Amino acid sequence: MDKYKAIELEKELKGKILNDYKIIEFINNGKSAAVFKAEKGSVFFALKIFDNEIIEIFGHEIQTKRIEQEIALKNHTINNLVKIYDGGNTTVGTQIYYFIVMEFINGLNLKDYLQSKTCTQDFILNILNKLSITTEQLLNQKQIAHRDIKPENIMVKEDGDIILMDLGVLKLVGVKSFTDEEETSFIGTLRYAPPEFLLRKEEDSIEGWRAVNIYQIGATLHDLIMGKELFSDKTPYTNLVIAIKDDMPKISNDSLSFELQQLTRDMLTKDWKKRLELIPQNRITKAISIGNNESNSFSDSIEEIKKKLLKNQAKFDEIDKLERDKIELRNIQKDVAKKLSNEIDICFDKIKKENICSSIKKSESFRFDPDTKPTNSIIQNYLYELQGDLKMGFPRNLYIIVRISNEDSNYSEIKLWGIFPKFLRPLNIENPISLFQELAITDQKYNYDSNINFVTIFKGIVDFDKYLSEHLILQIIRFISRALNLAEKQVLEEIQNLEKRVKSNESLFITIGTSGNQNIVIDSM
Repeated sequence: MDKYKAIELEKELKGKILNDYKIIEFINNGKSAAVFKAEKGSVFFALKIFDNEIIEIFGHEIQTKRIEQEIALKNHTINNLVKIYDGGNTTVGTQIYYFIVMEFINGLNLKDYLQSKTCTQDFILNILNKLSITTEQLLNQKQIAHRDIKPENIMVKEDGDIILMDLGVLKLVGVKSFTDEEETSFIGTLRYAPPEFLLRKEEDSIEGWRAVNIYQIGATLHDLIMGKELFSDKTPYTNLVIAIKDDMPKISNDSLSFELQQLTRDMLTKDWKKRLELIPQNRITKAISIGNNESNSFSDSIEEIKKKLLKNQAKFDEIDKLERDKIELRNIQKDVAKKLSNEIDICFDKIKKENICSSIKKSESFRFDPDTKPTNSIIQNYLYELQGDLKMGFPRNLYIIVRISNEDSNYSEIKLWGIFPKFLRPLNIENPISLFQELAITDQKYNYDSNINFVTIFKGIVDFDKYLSEHLILQIIRFISRALNLAEKQVLEEIQNLEKRVKSNESLFITIGTSGNQNIVIDSM
């Protein structure tokens, strides 16, 4: 319903009684309805009246079912979901009106709120937290997908809390929807739809709709971070469709944390299965916790190894807009892959200069078996060896695997894993595949519990953000710190052994990895 029609409807109904609710004034309008402030028994309500012309197109039976579906949520206990009180149809004069009665909320919808406010990190994290909890409860308790999460459908109350509104296109999971009976036409709001929902290839399951929720919440976070609508520069309609399918939006705001921006970037991943992989249910909880304590976490982690971290980090150059021509895209992919590889080398060089290890070696790029299959991605794997000795707290060397994957669109994924093997001798990193095979064989031969332990250092979709290298350095330092803390007992034992040998006049040799084959399990960062 356009604004003009909504104003005309206000003139027609203002002051009149609709099913015991007195129409007071017009509040807002959407595509299919207008919302009015109404009063019943000195209590205010929000009364949504649907556009009769649209009802005639889709049929009165469909509209009745939609209203019945919303009324089914009448007694829900989900805190940040709009409360439904009544609904149906009634006659005023000679005209039949279909309506829904909801709680009245003093405040602004989030889109209007953004016109006059700059969002703080705490405000954004609160919205992320409430939307995540609300949509998860709606899915798990009611088996319902909202399908239209966007700033316009989120009310910001006077106390700063939020309410998720507009249940007009909700869907029961696994049940054919009567609002889009063939489930082939797009419904909801195009700008905030993930590619699979745009193309109507979403999976009708809890996990499938969770992936849609994650994207739509991420799209809402984009608007809060960037202060503008997602793909606001993409017009006309066809360019917006192409952008939704292919383009990763730019997300960068110096006043907000890297963790929050990285989370949002991962939530907007095009492939819904990879989206679920990058955003497991505990990822958002962890991001909120880190976001609320980030400054202390950063400084405390650095203090474990160094008092100071160099601040002049190299900045990535902005990448020109990617052309969709495959040849040009491939050239850009190669260039991005090279720059990312160089940037990671720079990270390790900066760590080496801090003298927290004696040297750092790097293998040539290698491929795991799955990497040999045909793909449009450019994949690079490297093994870095961080050498140290007992004087530096190293009972043996540390190893880090770096995996860079450039997809066939304009974004890249980086993964870093740390390894603290039980081998006493330095490993040969010149042939990483043979090395991993050797580790597995040795494990069986000597019947160790485990010769090698992996811990995830970093995993996510990356952009050319100026804080990327600083963040990667911090994560690598955290890994080194965690490893050395866990190895401290072995180092102290070896020092005691060396003291005994000195006192007994035995030959003294201090070498890497002399502290035995005790297992050191780095189970988390």
